[in-house]
Amino acid sequence: MLETAIEEKRKREDLKAKRDLLFERYLKHPMDTRLAIEIKNIDDQIADLSPSMTLSCPSGSEVKSHFQNVSFGILRV
Repeated sequence: MLETAIEEKRKREDLKAKRDLLFERYLKHPMDTRLAIEIKNIDDQIADLSPSMTLSCPSGSEVKSHFQNVSFGILRV
């Protein structure tokens, strides 16, 4: 497991280095769409290798029970 994590990190770092080089070339030649597409593909690969950031969302019943005791202080005119 540790070796896999190290390999993935190394691969991410290699991809980032390649992306940075391409981006420097792209800044000099912004009309080169081939470079933009290569950069986007590398960004996608980096995103696939990045640790997933999962957000835990409360279930509907948890949200409902939380807001049952909340007073919004709405004033009716």
